[in-house]
Amino acid sequence: MTTEWAGPDGSATDVFAEPAPVFAAGRLRDVLREHWDLPDPELRSLDSERDLNGLVDGRFVVKVSNPAESAEVVDMEVRGLAHVHDSDPGLPVPITVPAQSGAPIVRLRDDTGRDCLARLITLLPGNPLEGKPLDIGLAEQVGAATARMSVALRGFFHPAAGRTLMWDIRRMPIVLADSGIGAGSWQDLAVRVTPALEATRTLPSGVQHADVTLTNVLSESGTVSGVIDFGDMHHTAAVCDLAASLTSVLRGAGGDGDMWRLADAVLRGYQRHRELARAEVALLGELVIARLLTTLAVSATRRGPHHDNHRYITQYDQGSEQVLELLGRLGPDQLADRMERLAGTRELASAIPGHSLPRRRAEAMGGGLSPLFYGRPVEVVRGEGPWLLSPDGTRYLDAYNNVAVIGHTHPAVTNAVSRQLAALNTHSRYLHAGVVDLAERILATMPPELDTCLFTTSGTEANELAWRLATEYTGATGAIIAEHAYHGTSKWMADLSSNEWPEGYRPQRVATYPAPHGPAAELTRAVAAQRVTGAAAALHGTGESPALVLADSQFTSEGILDVPGEFAAGLVDGAHGVGALYLADEVQSGYGRSGPHLWRFALAGVTPDIVTLGKPMGAGYPIGAVVTRREIADVLARSYEYFSTFAATPVAAAAGHAVLDVLQLTGLPEQAVEVGTRLRQRLRDLAAAEPLLGDVRGIGLLAGVDVLPADGASSRAMTRALLDRLVEQGAFAGSTGPRGDVLKVRPPLVWEPAHVDLFIDRLHRALSALRAEGA
Repeated sequence: MTTEWAGPDGSATDVFAEPAPVFAAGRLRDVLREHWDLPDPELRSLDSERDLNGLVDGRFVVKVSNPAESAEVVDMEVRGLAHVHDSDPGLPVPITVPAQSGAPIVRLRDDTGRDCLARLITLLPGNPLEGKPLDIGLAEQVGAATARMSVALRGFFHPAAGRTLMWDIRRMPIVLADSGIGAGSWQDLAVRVTPALEATRTLPSGVQHADVTLTNVLSESGTVSGVIDFGDMHHTAAVCDLAASLTSVLRGAGGDGDMWRLADAVLRGYQRHRELARAEVALLGELVIARLLTTLAVSATRRGPHHDNHRYITQYDQGSEQVLELLGRLGPDQLADRMERLAGTRELASAIPGHSLPRRRAEAMGGGLSPLFYGRPVEVVRGEGPWLLSPDGTRYLDAYNNVAVIGHTHPAVTNAVSRQLAALNTHSRYLHAGVVDLAERILATMPPELDTCLFTTSGTEANELAWRLATEYTGATGAIIAEHAYHGTSKWMADLSSNEWPEGYRPQRVATYPAPHGPAAELTRAVAAQRVTGAAAALHGTGESPALVLADSQFTSEGILDVPGEFAAGLVDGAHGVGALYLADEVQSGYGRSGPHLWRFALAGVTPDIVTLGKPMGAGYPIGAVVTRREIADVLARSYEYFSTFAATPVAAAAGHAVLDVLQLTGLPEQAVEVGTRLRQRLRDLAAAEPLLGDVRGIGLLAGVDVLPADGASSRAMTRALLDRLVEQGAFAGSTGPRGDVLKVRPPLVWEPAHVDLFIDRLHRALSALRAEGA
């Protein structure tokens, strides 16, 4: 027979076999008068599986434990209640009322001469949910109460928690065998779920309530008003605790569809308070089956010896059998998949086999319209700091992605986004302090003239909005860009991205100016202004006037150019001279890449009319911004409103704050200067010995290296070949420049000197591999 408590001497008692305490009503009233000073208590009997419970004066519940119950277990219940009350005062649980002696527990002898332990606890409002229709809202509340209880019990410890209990679903095979009903399909299910029971021993565990079920959850006016009965507390996996609650809810489902809607509600409520790990969710369905089998086994064990309590003992049998039938139709993998989909823990990286991934991507995602990097496309499934990882665990040093400005999957961003997403994410038509605070923080990094921040979802959208601001403010409709610029992917931004123009294409309202190639001494303020003036003249020749002069502050698409401050100032002069506004596009070069001033235009010492931000702003979460003067924004506001559904959301703000926090508190922008200097020096040293490499340029943690033609192959072809060989050596880089022959090294700012040395080594190996192929 399964036992509940084994004492230090190895003796065992069984509360499931021992009859409940026996007290005449008059004697129990005497107990209440004597120990709790209740002068004339009114008593009403309450259901209990193995104890004697009574309602006292409509205000308290007297609990007389089964004579076989251990004093240590009762002490655990009392202390557990107190711990939950202290940990989560808002979670409605009873409070133990001390006896007149001050003790929480009183030792009594029942009418049959057996020793028992008695307590008095406060009565909570409401009625048990068991046996009543359960709507989705209440199911979600049950899930929330289960999670809150599990979280509240963290840190609680008691020696009695290691007791052996029939309701411990990890003991289901033994309980089922003892019941004598473990045959046929039930036995097959028991064998099936046994590995899941064993697997729970490696999952997050602690002392759990283990019985937050509809019998023990009270509700009033559609709201959970209490969680009672700590009698099944024991140490187990937290997901086992959830399985007990989920089982109880699913038993009330009217069918397969209702069952999954209720499961979704429970998991939704639970994860608002405790996030589930994928390993927990993968086992959850099997644990529900185990709990159902345990319920039927306990019922079969007890209904004979306790025929006087038959209704209470067997009340769950029919519902348990129905849910077992529904869940048993699904194999373990199918059941796990459903649970993972509902909980949001499904592993998407393995959704499509790797060998068919390129073909299926091409078929579903535009083929040549959306090309991949590298001759042999690389599949990545995880990132960490400066590393990207493939499905087989191969690590690639990332020298390309500026989106992950503070490193891939930085926990500060992950936590900030997850926490805010769990609380609220909605559009900007409502007030939210996090959004306003982010705008103020960004403005604090800008020149004082730039006093207005407008949020977008991307750099492209930021540049689109900047274009609207400029055309409305100036009344003009033309744009001036660098000769091989890139400013975004929308229709108009594609027109303002000369680097992307098809051969022979030139938009009428766009003119270009020569980018700052050549010696710094020749790139004066006057030269820059003259280039803008010449472009404006070309626009005037087509009947257009310039509204905006745009420049990527690092001229990244031009090959990563070292732009003198004087040249940048000349662009501003030239823009104003022809009646246009000047836009500094910081989408690629901003956010500390050039140093602690954060923005490349600031290093140049100029003040743009408009600044656009994007890529690294949310470290992977889509967010961008336009920063400008209020007078410019006010002109657009006279005729239009600006609104973008997913711009300026609280979650986007959370990501933006996290990025700024890490940059400003850890000194990464200062480190970028030091590491970038080392990077370019090591690249120059390598180029001096490598005929395939030419000039090295860049500022901060950004470098462009000219790749030269060789063996009859063009410089562009050699760049592509070099990138492929670099992947084979375990590093990612990119290409840029008008001919696509500049090696772009633009890593996350978390690079340290050791990463520079590692990259140079892998680049050297890649060059050696190219030479070997040529030989």
